[in-house]
Amino acid sequence: MFKLFSLLLLWGYSSYSLAAPALWSATKGEQKLWLYGSIHVADSRLATLPEPLLRQLAQSELLYLEVDPDTVTPAVLAPYLALPANETWQDRLGESLTTQLEQLIDEMGLPQLKPLPPWFAVMQLSQVNAQRLGFSSHQGVDMQLLHLAQQQHIPVRGLEPPTLVFKLLASLSERQLEQDFVRHTLAEQDDLAQQLELLLSTWQSGDEQALLALLHDEQSPELSAFIEQELLLARNQLWLKNLKHQAPQHALIVVGALHLYGEYGLLELLQQAGYEVNKINP
Repeated sequence: MFKLFSLLLLWGYSSYSLAAPALWSATKGEQKLWLYGSIHVADSRLATLPEPLLRQLAQSELLYLEVDPDTVTPAVLAPYLALPANETWQDRLGESLTTQLEQLIDEMGLPQLKPLPPWFAVMQLSQVNAQRLGFSSHQGVDMQLLHLAQQQHIPVRGLEPPTLVFKLLASLSERQLEQDFVRHTLAEQDDLAQQLELLLSTWQSGDEQALLALLHDEQSPELSAFIEQELLLARNQLWLKNLKHQAPQHALIVVGALHLYGEYGLLELLQQAGYEVNKINP
């Protein structure tokens, strides 16, 4: 069973032989794009990225990530991370859910999370838990490629503004979805280690259908629709629009794996836009 924090790791992880998702190519006229489905956090087992991915990075004129990390600053995000002065967690979550969240925060010794909006506090709690299990964004595909691109003097661009996902998640309260989001993320904490292991193995398998199956969870239909329509489809469409406008000739595009596949995935949208899309087997 997968819950929300795990899904976020696939849309914005070797001491053993590393299997991994395949590269994809999208060609239209003289333009050639390479696409790779990332996992945003990993542990030390992903110390080495797949050789075809590294080779393609070296041949690219640009690296596109979902967001350029250099544009994500406290000042930019501050408007979305402030709890309004006239609101409390109980106002937004109710007494029972607030108590659960506060108790876990106290147990983990993270009082600095209490002034934050509940959706962000519970996400930070999950990230701290993941870090204690050895998983971090610095070991994820995106950050590793970012550092390699900087070393090789390859320009890095974001496909969307740094505030977009924060703005969407900050809207959970007004959409009446924040309680469901917090409830499911809290429920994830007891078996987070097992979920991260299963997530990593599913990503490594390169099984697109298995990855898509992770979208179907126990959250409400309304929250499921928000994830699929706002966090996946709408962002995919925006990325395609930005790529059309910027028209890179040779670029590597690395985004969360769930953004690539399915009826509304980037691969399908690129085909509909006239690109020839091919899977590049290792």
